[in-house]
Amino acid sequence: MKTFTFSRFAGLAAASAIALAPAAAFAHGKLESAAPPSGSTVDVAPDVLRLTFNEDLEPTFSSVKVSDASGTAVTKEKAKVDGANPRVMTVAVPKLASGTYTVQWAVMTADAHKTKGTYTFKVK
Repeated sequence: MKTFTFSRFAGLAAASAIALAPAAAFAHGKLESAAPPSGSTVDVAPDVLRLTFNEDLEPTFSSVKVSDASGTAVTKEKAKVDGANPRVMTVAVPKLASGTYTVQWAVMTADAHKTKGTYTFKVK
C-alpha cells in the first residue's frame, strides 16, 4: 500500500491551482466594442451609445455614465441591457456639443463578476 505524503499533496494542490488560474482570469466581463469607439472622433454626435461585452450582463447591476470635459454627467437615463442580446448595453444621450466625452461603465456579468472601465471619444 502506497502512502500519500504531505509533500506529494502540496505538489498536486499547487499544480491544480496553476492549471485553473488561466480559466479564472478569463471569467470577467470585458468591453469588446463600443459605438462610438474608444478614442474616436465623430462628425455627428450619437443619440445612443452601444457597448458590447464578452459575457451576458446583469441589468440591475450594470450602468453607463457619460460626462463632458468638465466632468459633468450628460446622461439622464439609465442604461439598458438589450433583451435580445444580453451582452449589449445602450444608453441614450442628449444632443452633444463639440468636445471630449468620457464613458464610464460598470457591469456585473451573469456569473456575478464585476468589472468597470472608462474610455473617451470626441465630437467635432
